[in-house]
Amino acid sequence: MKKLILALLAVMPVVVAASEAVPVALPVEDSPVEVAPAQVEKKGLRVSVSTLNTSDSAIRATRPQDGETPVQPLNIHIGPSKLTLFGYAQGLYDMTKTGAETSNSFSIARIILMANAELTRKLSFFIMLDLAAKQSTKYLQEYYAQYAFLPELKLRVGQFKTPYTLENIISPTLLGNVSINEGTRYMAGIAGDPLYGNYAGRDLGAMITGDAIKASDGHYYLNYSVGVFNGAGLNTRDNNKHKDVAAMINVLPIKDVTLSGSLVIGKGNAREVDQFGAVALGEDYTRNRWSVGAQANWRPLKLRTEYMGGKNGPVKNRAFYAELWCRLFRGLDLVLDYDYLDKNTSLSKDAREAMPVWTRTSNYLVGLQYWFYKKCRLSTQYVFSDRNTGPDTKAWITQLQIAF
Repeated sequence: MKKLILALLAVMPVVVAASEAVPVALPVEDSPVEVAPAQVEKKGLRVSVSTLNTSDSAIRATRPQDGETPVQPLNIHIGPSKLTLFGYAQGLYDMTKTGAETSNSFSIARIILMANAELTRKLSFFIMLDLAAKQSTKYLQEYYAQYAFLPELKLRVGQFKTPYTLENIISPTLLGNVSINEGTRYMAGIAGDPLYGNYAGRDLGAMITGDAIKASDGHYYLNYSVGVFNGAGLNTRDNNKHKDVAAMINVLPIKDVTLSGSLVIGKGNAREVDQFGAVALGEDYTRNRWSVGAQANWRPLKLRTEYMGGKNGPVKNRAFYAELWCRLFRGLDLVLDYDYLDKNTSLSKDAREAMPVWTRTSNYLVGLQYWFYKKCRLSTQYVFSDRNTGPDTKAWITQLQIAF
């Protein structure tokens, strides 16, 4: 009997503690403010789970330099730290006609999962995965630590988007052209440049960035980024002894207008033979880029345009695009886009026509997008690609985007 009494006394504190525990549950209904429906405290460490319903006006006010921003993230608070989970998915159907050949397919463009850990008010860590990446080496898109000394001075170290062109640093969830303009893809190292490779506009390195000179309405007049990168693309060790320097400056004279300039100065190591015979496989070559652009958001219109130039070795290239949104009525936008790319500006007409593949293109896009909830939309667009040589391309693309 004595042993039984001692055993009961031993388990009583555990039973009592379990009966006082509060289960953690997620909120079912949306809320315009952050709420913490459940909390657990043990030895002074507070744990809670909450969500945040970002307003439509805040989404519309997202700046290009803000990058990926959550809509209704799941926030897990552990003491002074906070872990924010969010993401989006983009699936599409496309029908493409190139010359006499026609193809059509359903596909998944992206399944992005993101986590941002605020360890302290100044120190944070961000990670991004693309579960739909066609190569396993590209599943891990971004990972970096950031320390905010001041709003004017933040240090970022890891893998992230190179600060070159507005279109490259904007989240794909906020681009009118769901395929990203061909000129930007080529110039920013996203896709299409065989010398550099297809690396989603990202690289490994270190960067300082910040916002300066705060206006009376709360926006900052100046945003800047300056970084040193491998110059070899995401998840890749440097393939030469050189480093790239990339910089961007954005001036906002008023809240809804951005004037931008950016550049990349570096040397790449050719992953393929240059189609113009100027750079050999494995050769180090000059890879410089620059851009000027602007974005204006004056409802019902939204305009973004950029002009880009650069060099792959001795070969000069140029690109330009202009994208316009016009709000027709609540949630529905008309999207117009013109995109131009010249991979070698020095080619004569005869030399250009003698090339086995196209070297210059103009792309024309007209489409509609319907925002049915926050950053969730259905887009449909027609794209005509006028190639200087070879068959032209016509495509009809429909994309469903879900963001959370």
